[in-house]
Amino acid sequence: MMTPSKSQLLTAALLASQSASGQTLTKPILNPEYDLGAMSQAFLPHLIAPAATSINKWAWGTLPSFCKSESIHEGFSAYNMEVYEVTFADCSQPWYMCRHNESTMSVGGMINAFGSLPVGTRDFIRHIVVFPHFMTPGVAAHAKSATGDLMFGFNYLETSLWIHEAGHIMDRQHGNNGDYSATPNWLNAYNSDTHLPTGYANTNQAENFAEHVILATYDNVVPGGLAGIPAPTPDRQAVQNQYTTVKNLLGNKIRKITGATCNRQPTALIGLTSPVVCMGPDALAQGACAGAPNMKRDENGHDALIAAAEKEPGVYEPASRWTQSA
Repeated sequence: MMTPSKSQLLTAALLASQSASGQTLTKPILNPEYDLGAMSQAFLPHLIAPAATSINKWAWGTLPSFCKSESIHEGFSAYNMEVYEVTFADCSQPWYMCRHNESTMSVGGMINAFGSLPVGTRDFIRHIVVFPHFMTPGVAAHAKSATGDLMFGFNYLETSLWIHEAGHIMDRQHGNNGDYSATPNWLNAYNSDTHLPTGYANTNQAENFAEHVILATYDNVVPGGLAGIPAPTPDRQAVQNQYTTVKNLLGNKIRKITGATCNRQPTALIGLTSPVVCMGPDALAQGACAGAPNMKRDENGHDALIAAAEKEPGVYEPASRWTQSA
């Protein structure tokens, strides 16, 4: 019997993560459907990142445990990960961003793309992690909803993509022991509409909810909202109950409000950062770990934190929907 390769296992995880979020939906797709690339361009003048008031690059040797576990999980060495502690003008509490040093996404691009999200949306995010690519072929991004972590590959900076991925985390954090997109309130909104906004929304309710977070944010921050999209204009009334439900649920969390500041409230699952650990024995030998623990191997030869991370496959975003930045 042949043992499947790691990439085969991860491809299976991509399919499993989609099916685990629910069944394929059956409503017709709007024609024309919403053009998320064009919406990303329309977002740009209205979702401008506040100034990064500090960008502190950590000395080589330690990193947040989530960044280590996911880098190894994706086939990269933790020794090649850079850690940036970033604060913005609208929040004195830092976000911890990890970037593989061979990533095509620049440090500035990573910080600006994240900072462009409304501060209320950023409140739900713990780590941003950027890799050159993912082990699973054809993946642009990966959301770990339960822990509030977003991962990106290549150089995908489209605003709609980042909102969509954040939408998965907000979906989980507004659910009751699960995703909000599985609640009767959401299903009632879905059943009250006649269509879905995009073809990808047809994947399952989790993806449908995340697509509507894009629509709801657009309706809030772009002058004229969904009604002002140039012709051919999608029929917003056919999805109105769904995006209105998202707008009411998330409120100011998906608005760009002058003077708004962060309101980060760490929970048992979403702290400001995962525990700081040593990159590995080479860093330990060079005295670069500053007392941070190494991640012990269990009896199966796997990092215990990797095993924990693999328990929830997360939500993978296909690259075919998005355009990389030059």
